[in-house]
Amino acid sequence: MNWHNPAPTLAQSCPFAVNPYLLYLVQSILCKAAAPAGGGCFHLSEKVVVHIHTFLQKARRTMKSERGEANYFSTVFFIFIAVVLLAFIIDLFGIISTKQELDHAADQMVKQIQLSGGINSETDSLFEFLCSEIEGAENITYSIDATYKSPTPAGMSRAIQLGTPFYITIEGEAKLGGFWNLDLVNITVVARGSGVSEHYWK
Repeated sequence: MNWHNPAPTLAQSCPFAVNPYLLYLVQSILCKAAAPAGGGCFHLSEKVVVHIHTFLQKARRTMKSERGEANYFSTVFFIFIAVVLLAFIIDLFGIISTKQELDHAADQMVKQIQLSGGINSETDSLFEFLCSEIEGAENITYSIDATYKSPTPAGMSRAIQLGTPFYITIEGEAKLGGFWNLDLVNITVVARGSGVSEHYWK
C-alpha cells in the first residue's frame, strides 16, 4: 500500500459504507505517523493491512449488533404500549356498558315512581335489585328532585302529587385500570331520568 498515493485505499478495504473523506483523513494521519523522518516512500506491510481490515469488520459487526439490540427493545416497547392501550380501550367499553345499565335502572325507577306516586319501600327494593344486576360500578346511589305532597300519605316515604314532574339521578363509581385492575382513574358514571306522577293523592 503506497501512502503517497491519495487513492481511497481504505475506502476499498472498508466492508461497509463510510464517508470517504473521513477514511482519507484517517489514512493521512496513519501516513504521517508511519512515514520515515526523511520522507520518501513508505510501504505498509500486509500484516498491518489485515489488522485494519479485521478492525473494520469488527466495527461493522458491532454496529449491526447495536442496531439489532435497538430494534429489539423498540419492538418490545411498542408491543407493551399497544397492550396497555388495548387494556384501557377494553376498560372504556366496560364503562360504556355500565352507563347503559345505569340508564336502564333509571328508566325502571321512573316507571315505578310514576305508578306509585312517590318513593316507598318498593322503590328501595327495586333499586337494590337493579344495583345487584349492574357490574363495573360501586357505591351506586340515587336521588330524586321533586315537589313532595305534605302531609305524607301513609306507606310513603315521599309522595308526589298527580301531574307533578320529578327527576331522578343515579350515580356510580367506576375505575379505569387496565388488565391489572389498577385504581388509576376514578370515573363517576351518571344516569338521569324524568317523569310525571300518575297517582292522585287526596
